[in-house]
Amino acid sequence: MKQKNPFKHLLLLSILLAASLPAFSQHFDWVKSYSANNPLRPLWNPYNFIVSSVTDSYGNLYVAGRFANGAAIDGQDLLPITPHGSQYCYRNSFIIKFSPQGQILWKKVLHSNDEKPGNVTEMHIVGDTALYITSDVYIPNSDGQYIYFYDTLITKDNASYMMSLDSCTYSYATAFSIMDLDGNVLEHHFLHIALIDTAGRVITSDRSDGNPESSGRIFNHYFQANPFCVDSDGNIIIGQVPREISDTPGSNNWQLLSGISIMVDGHSRFSFYPENRPTRSNYRILKFSPHFDNLLQYQYVFADTPFWNGDPPAGDPLTTGRLLMDSEDNIYLCHTVFNRDRDYGRVSLNDASDMVLEGKEVFMGFLVKYNSHLEPQYIRQINYLNTQTQGYYDYYFFHNMTIDEDSNSLFVIASVACDVPQETMYVDGVQLNANNNALFLQFDKNTGRFLSYGIVPTNKCSNFLDTLVYTGVVCKNNRVFALPTFQNNIQWQNNEINIEQYKWGKGLFIWDYAGNPIQYIDFNSISRRSEPGNALVLHDSILYVCGYSTSSMTMADTILYPSGNTLAYIAKYVDTSFMTPYVYTGPQDTGDVRIKVVEDGNTFVAYPNPFRQRVNIGIENGDLRIENGVAKAWLTDMQGRREEVRLTPAGNGKYTLDLTSRPQSTYLLTLTTATGKTHTLRLLKQSDIFSR
Repeated sequence: MKQKNPFKHLLLLSILLAASLPAFSQHFDWVKSYSANNPLRPLWNPYNFIVSSVTDSYGNLYVAGRFANGAAIDGQDLLPITPHGSQYCYRNSFIIKFSPQGQILWKKVLHSNDEKPGNVTEMHIVGDTALYITSDVYIPNSDGQYIYFYDTLITKDNASYMMSLDSCTYSYATAFSIMDLDGNVLEHHFLHIALIDTAGRVITSDRSDGNPESSGRIFNHYFQANPFCVDSDGNIIIGQVPREISDTPGSNNWQLLSGISIMVDGHSRFSFYPENRPTRSNYRILKFSPHFDNLLQYQYVFADTPFWNGDPPAGDPLTTGRLLMDSEDNIYLCHTVFNRDRDYGRVSLNDASDMVLEGKEVFMGFLVKYNSHLEPQYIRQINYLNTQTQGYYDYYFFHNMTIDEDSNSLFVIASVACDVPQETMYVDGVQLNANNNALFLQFDKNTGRFLSYGIVPTNKCSNFLDTLVYTGVVCKNNRVFALPTFQNNIQWQNNEINIEQYKWGKGLFIWDYAGNPIQYIDFNSISRRSEPGNALVLHDSILYVCGYSTSSMTMADTILYPSGNTLAYIAKYVDTSFMTPYVYTGPQDTGDVRIKVVEDGNTFVAYPNPFRQRVNIGIENGDLRIENGVAKAWLTDMQGRREEVRLTPAGNGKYTLDLTSRPQSTYLLTLTTATGKTHTLRLLKQSDIFSR
């Protein structure tokens, strides 16, 4: 007799494809780690950590990170022996390509001596073509100094490879490097910023007599930790908080400041003179042609002098905000400002006087959308109500963004913390109970309308703690993934997860887009300075998680031990349910969700579905085939593996199927009736964090 297609009921049973319950981590396919000790640095200052990670369409993983001398992954030293030896330095960086199986395919290293900057700051992948990488570098300008720059050894003798030695004060620059996916360097460009006075002359670092001819090197800034993105034409867009006012040398030089000159490779200069030069911190966006041949456009965000006192504390990468680009080359900027004096002024966006930011609270955030021509489309304001003196647990920060093109949604992750429990926040006028929480905010990316939010509720504090790196967030199929820390305990799906008082917990939290909690994966560590993951990337059913800790860490069945002050890790987590949309079943759902299939005069029921360990099978108006006194069925997983399973009779046409030992996944259960007809039910198994 002809068997029925097991996928016949796919549409009918789609609600089961991804419903889930809180789950403990099932398995990390592999975990890589590295650690090294630097006796020159204090324990609280991490230096082994991951900055960024991306994947190509084949699932290969590209990781950018920093490390101290002596670090190794899989027995491979990260720092090669250079012609100048391996002088001790904690500011080393790498780019590594891993296969989906965890094999190192290639690595490139950035290393300089004398504790000079050699820091990779951000990385993006453009299609399956190239990696774009930014790094802070030091240009050797004296004997004995060198930099090992992604395959090229640079000393004073060949430093012109980077730029002219007399072009900047401290020889710092931001390097934009482009590599193909095999690790071959395609091109480098080195950028820094000079300042121009009212006479059109470049301001220099020792201009005491006002005569540029008798001055030394140009006083410059480099694009330290500034975010960037690449559009569909290969143009490079950089976001930056201007620092020219407060950091210009000399007590009176700021009065002379009139324009900005951006130098590329020590010789190309793009100068501009903003009409509304801010006297306090503003934000600007710069758009360059693909090879930095031209400055195509620049835009200061606000047309008026901002009312706030500054950005978050100096040295914090969060002062640079975050940039994001969608598939239509629209640009999104999120940023946090510090209104110390609670100035109640207002500022309007450049080219859009009706789009304003109003001064209200101490910490404020804003989200701005631009089209591809840098024309503002909307601004959204976030206020954190704060009535206390600013303290350590008293802040609001934006951290990162991601886009789901399928739902036209923009997701922002943030932290809110204060010692006063009743305080809250407002997002575009909507009040949220989000004190002492890490959270995500969902916006309609086209209109900016605020849609939803999700939090990690705790009785002490939950946040994206570290400021050395950007905390990752990804979303897919009605799931938001983020990696905050929390203190004391959290309340998750009506359950309280306790940890010791004052101890910090870490974990991967998954919500649906409406903010309903789905899953929690614990990263057991005892160190407050640990970050569960600051780089996240999702490829089909694979989630790559990167982070660091200052103590040992347990990830599922893998225990990681640091051999130095900090331990960095890279882990692959697989969950087949990520491939299908999650469907929320409501707050009163007890797990006894039933799915019923009626066909050929038979009624089949599976419950609870999703299930944790055992699923009940019922048949009405018929019987299952019994062979040798046993009811049998066939179980097929999502890889197509099929095997026979035994059903345990439970009376009155009911059976149970024990799948406790099976991994979390979606399964097809094919039943055969007494008449020989086959029927297929789709089941979803989820483990429970509280089952251990």
